[in-house]
Amino acid sequence: MNIEKYLLDLEYKNPGEPEFLQSLREFLMSTREYLSDDFRLENAAILERLSEPDRVFMFKVPWTNDQGKVVVNRGYRVQYNNALGPYKGGLRFHPMLNLGTVKMLAFEQLFKNSLTSLPMGAAMGGADFDPKGKTEGEIMRFCQSFMLELWDLIGADVDVPGIDLGVGTREIGYLFGMYKKLTRRYSGVFTGKGLEWGGSLIRPEAAGYGIIYFLEALLNNRQEALQGKTITVSGFGNVAWGVISKAVELGAKVITISGPDGYIYDPDGITGEKINYLLEMRATHNDIVRPYSFEFPGTQFVEGKKPWERACDIAIPCAIQNELNAGDARQLVANGCRIVVEGANMPCTPEAQELMETHALTFIPGKAANAGGVAVSGLELAQNTVKLNWTRDEVDARLKEIMTGIYHLCVKHGKQPNGQIDFVKGANVAAFLRVVEAMMDQGVV
Repeated sequence: MNIEKYLLDLEYKNPGEPEFLQSLREFLMSTREYLSDDFRLENAAILERLSEPDRVFMFKVPWTNDQGKVVVNRGYRVQYNNALGPYKGGLRFHPMLNLGTVKMLAFEQLFKNSLTSLPMGAAMGGADFDPKGKTEGEIMRFCQSFMLELWDLIGADVDVPGIDLGVGTREIGYLFGMYKKLTRRYSGVFTGKGLEWGGSLIRPEAAGYGIIYFLEALLNNRQEALQGKTITVSGFGNVAWGVISKAVELGAKVITISGPDGYIYDPDGITGEKINYLLEMRATHNDIVRPYSFEFPGTQFVEGKKPWERACDIAIPCAIQNELNAGDARQLVANGCRIVVEGANMPCTPEAQELMETHALTFIPGKAANAGGVAVSGLELAQNTVKLNWTRDEVDARLKEIMTGIYHLCVKHGKQPNGQIDFVKGANVAAFLRVVEAMMDQGVV
């Protein structure tokens, strides 16, 4: 198959969706040897089927603000592929959300879910609604209106939404409450629920913990320890909080967080009450990080810049897609960084990835590294099904086992002739093979 020609066809069919096309290109380039060598795949049009979502829903979401004015947002749900199990993926509320981003996230979710080895297909959804600055009543009314459009498209054995950027336990509660009222059913149709009504322990920090467990497996294989390593982190939401918490627990030193206003440099490391303050800051300061420098003397706020200019051993971008570009990658190389782990979904641009590869930095893609969030979502579903609550240690142990397994899958399928590991290829190929076998077994559907 001519991959470049196929990509041109995809650009024609998906205009104005650069993130989705970027994700497809990375996948196609890293799996091209499998796509060209296996005639079964061509005969079954596997590539064409994987490049198209099963279905896409787009709908208006009218709601009334506290001033009595009707506001209209746009909602989405992309049910991408259910070869491995019911559709599973988050809901994102962000003012810049568009269909191309949702399709990209759903496509990435397909391979991320596959890597966990849990029975989950892939979906993604959300709305161009910004919960920041909204009252509790406004958020509740928006969630209820959103669910009026979505309730009959989801279900515990059909499609299970969960948390993502802008959607946490509060929003899931309002969504689930309306779903329960409309269906008169109490089922595990959402993940990220409150602990009192079906949620799982360590779900909020799971993605961050999983990133560190993957990193720990990588370092152990190199006969190194996480203890003593210096880490730079971007963002300061749940993923960054989980990363920092587990990294510090294992003896690493995290020196940065960031927001849209700039970044914080903490030369002493973010520990103890500083970690707890991240959640408080997130809840009260609308994503800006400057207040951290007021709260903790000796720290520095750098306005309008990114944390990648600081020297580190490991960089973990945890904010949003395409936040780390080629210029940032050059700074990381110049400052001695050896490992970059994607904490967010696709936070590194293709140019940044290429530069890292040229300079022999170890690059871990988000579909492998941040699979811990959806892994614990899958464990939450399992607990709901058997009507049991596992202990924190049980969930944590299962999460570590899953992430260590993902690391070994990446090594198995990403090993190069020179002995180096291409983790992008390893993750894509391992996930791809599992999805393909399921699709081939189930026929043309």
